[in-house]
Amino acid sequence: MKVGRYVRMVATPGAGAALADGLLAVAEGMRAAAGCELYVVNRTPDEEDVVWVTEVWADEASSDAALNQDLGEAGLGAVLPLLAAPPEFIELTPIGGPGLS
Repeated sequence: MKVGRYVRMVATPGAGAALADGLLAVAEGMRAAAGCELYVVNRTPDEEDVVWVTEVWADEASSDAALNQDLGEAGLGAVLPLLAAPPEFIELTPIGGPGLS
């Protein structure tokens, strides 16, 4: 069964663009992650220090493997100091639609 999540990250004041850039680097690394079907970095027009990530994984094992890798290896180590608070997660079960294989 596919696994999905929305992740909301709030940067320290004025660091939203740097957080987004760091997460885009993480997204590039996720291209090679087994089972990663979608990893999209999103910004909202009215919250300059908030970045959302939309993820879809082939299964729980793929998601767990990506989350359990070394933070530096995943590129997440570079973005953690930019966060004002821990990320917020909304867990999902993707069921279909355009762009979902």
